[in-house]
Amino acid sequence: MTAPLINKAHHIAYLVYGAGKAEAVHHVIEDKKDIENYPAQLIKPNDGELEWFLDHDAAALLSKK
Repeated sequence: MTAPLINKAHHIAYLVYGAGKAEAVHHVIEDKKDIENYPAQLIKPNDGELEWFLDHDAAALLSKK
């Protein structure tokens, strides 16, 4: 599937767990756009919802907003 096709979905979810994913999660969610290294940044629903389901370890490097 391509990002434009995925972005047409009404509901998109990322399920991420483990400390090994914490750095990538941080870059995708909080850093500047770098789709070459983090293509997940291309996923932005046109008219739908994007939800992230993270365990504590995967979310460890996110800022506490």
